Amino acid sequence: MSGDTQAACRLYLVSPPALEPAGFADALAAALDAGDVACFLLALEGADDAMWRSACERLVPVARSRDVAFLLKDRLALVRETGADGSHIDGDPGDAREQLPEDAILGAGCGLSRHAAMIAGEAGADYVAFGPWGTECADHLTWWQAVMEPPCVAWPAPAADAAGAGADFVVPDTLFWPDPVAVQAQVREAAAAVAKAGTR
Repeated sequence: MSGDTQAACRLYLVSPPALEPAGFADALAAALDAGDVACFLLALEGADDAMWRSACERLVPVARSRDVAFLLKDRLALVRETGADGSHIDGDPGDAREQLPEDAILGAGCGLSRHAAMIAGEAGADYVAFGPWGTECADHLTWWQAVMEPPCVAWPAPAADAAGAGADFVVPDTLFWPDPVAVQAQVREAAAAVAKAGTR
């Protein structure tokens, strides 16, 4: 997962906070097949390590077979053993990089704080995420592209608007997990919107 100022914005998908791994695998496959998806983030809430491992066992192969980066929300310690590609954390990465495999992806959610984003970028984050969407978020994306090198993510946001503002990646603002048909249609729509926004 990397940014390229000459390439169109790509999609970044985030899981629902709770899911049943076996059934969700079909929805994830449908979503990843529907458009140009660069990354999928497993973002469970209130789940123990066993649940995270079970989900990764089912879902990592789905993403890997489609060359889509698979990240874990926060769970740095599980990245290596589950075969995930990295982790997304909120705020200052701090010493997070040291807890990950050498080639792992480390993303940082920065809300609407330019200061937090600069700290994250200087600390070695592979990307920063701004959100929620609005005029301030759009301004941050445009500013970031002008002054910093790491890719930026709009999270969540209308696909075409985020691409137009300079996002390298966008988390679509509405996904109908876990229905495979519904989520495939939604991803296809977001991918079309990004494509229509064109290259930068």
